[in-house]
Amino acid sequence: MRRIKQGQRYIARTMLLLALLYPSYAQSHPHVWVDAALIIHRNEAGEISALEPVWIFDDLYTASLLPDLDQDQSGKVEKPELLTFAKEAVGNLQEWDYFLKVKREDASALQYKKEIITDGTVLNDRLLLRFRLELEDPIKAGTVVQVQMYDPSYFIAIDFIDDKTVSYLPSSLPSSLNGCTHNVTHPDDFAENTTSLSDLVFSDEEVAENPDLGSIFAKTVEVRC
Repeated sequence: MRRIKQGQRYIARTMLLLALLYPSYAQSHPHVWVDAALIIHRNEAGEISALEPVWIFDDLYTASLLPDLDQDQSGKVEKPELLTFAKEAVGNLQEWDYFLKVKREDASALQYKKEIITDGTVLNDRLLLRFRLELEDPIKAGTVVQVQMYDPSYFIAIDFIDDKTVSYLPSSLPSSLNGCTHNVTHPDDFAENTTSLSDLVFSDEEVAENPDLGSIFAKTVEVRC
């Protein structure tokens, strides 16, 4: 757990101690909120060739982070500064598999290529980070894939956007190839108690005792192409 927290605070200076901004919530989690989506890239054979998470950070976190990214002190974060941030942040997520948990029905493990395409921008006062993970071995057409996206320590809350959870590129392939479908299972669907998971609050001690805490809040996206 200690390694996770230290690593998160190092992720390109992104893990600022927002508890300082929320002193009355110093013992609750999470401290950063992300709206997420997933882009599925396919090759000419209709196989899944890459996964591209898209993260949109909350506006308060964005406002606290941007001054730190303004390395030339120009008063404005330029595109090269955002690209530097994106590359460093994603590189430091490798140890935690980019906060992605992917299961294939054939039980094969995913291997990503070393080169990762990253991008960062500010959209409507919110930082948008995206990174494309190319697969060493594309996932064959017809294979069911389950994807969860979460921070194990729940320092960052990552939640799929309901109306734009998954999109596919390229948008059109030869008609001989089947299209893709997906469905989303919410974590509350598995909850046995009457308290919504979003209403639960955990102390730092409880988080330390549950190193994979974030998994119980993660939606499961099942994709078939």
